[in-house]
Amino acid sequence: MGWTPPTLHGLPVHTNTQRISSARAALVASVQTSPFEAKLKQFAPASDLPELRSQAAKLEQQLEDAVDSEDFVSAALLRDDLSELRSKDPAALADELREAMAARVREERYIEAAKCRDKLLVLRRFQPQYQLAGLWKGNYPNHGEALVRMHYQGDMLLATKVTGDEHVPAGEVTFRAELTTPYHEALITETGSEDLVGVRVEVVSLSSDGVSQQREVERFRGEGRIAARGFEHAHYVPGQLFLMDDNVIGFLWVPLGTFVVFSRVDENVEEVDPHVQVDVEADI
Repeated sequence: MGWTPPTLHGLPVHTNTQRISSARAALVASVQTSPFEAKLKQFAPASDLPELRSQAAKLEQQLEDAVDSEDFVSAALLRDDLSELRSKDPAALADELREAMAARVREERYIEAAKCRDKLLVLRRFQPQYQLAGLWKGNYPNHGEALVRMHYQGDMLLATKVTGDEHVPAGEVTFRAELTTPYHEALITETGSEDLVGVRVEVVSLSSDGVSQQREVERFRGEGRIAARGFEHAHYVPGQLFLMDDNVIGFLWVPLGTFVVFSRVDENVEEVDPHVQVDVEADI
């Protein structure tokens, strides 16, 4: 006969050993999850992230200058200020988790690598670039209004044409963007990226009294597709994805200087027939 747990008035009675085991398991779970959850609560609102990253980039440069000049007192202060800013940025934590996951994989510690992967998936809820799936409408300079569907392959955003044209037909990708690392004007200036020579896009907002003010927006490196008629010689060129707000994004085909603004639409919007306005040999 097997052992039957003691009962009181028909209800199971937990022994001290069981209580201790349960408490220990709860404590272990709390220790494992609370630091990550605490970090999630520190994140800045999505609308503040572009400005926060711009400030962080400036601090990074100041920190580098302080170290080069051996001003270590200033370097220590800048390091702490930079650490505080980074703690508010989900992208910074995502970078740390990717590095940790890669290290665990190299060490063949796959259970720990899986935990890093799962935390990265949780972090997507706090990153605006991962909230873009669905139907969007843009006005292409040479073809008028067109619908595109945004979807993801891992950390890559793909925009597939729903409304096709004689250059890039329906079902083909019109642009794509890699979302792991946002970048900003300071980084562009420092790296001297040849992709962006002679290209500048400014986003402005209007106050209630009609005064315009330039504002920072999140950007991501991407590639825009161009092709001749009949989808001949289709290829990708450097581009940039701009996140204006929750329902408006933009994409820049850098070599062409073509900037298309897309707005989010309801799924029941009818497809728009393509209308070619300008006769060109290669188009987006």
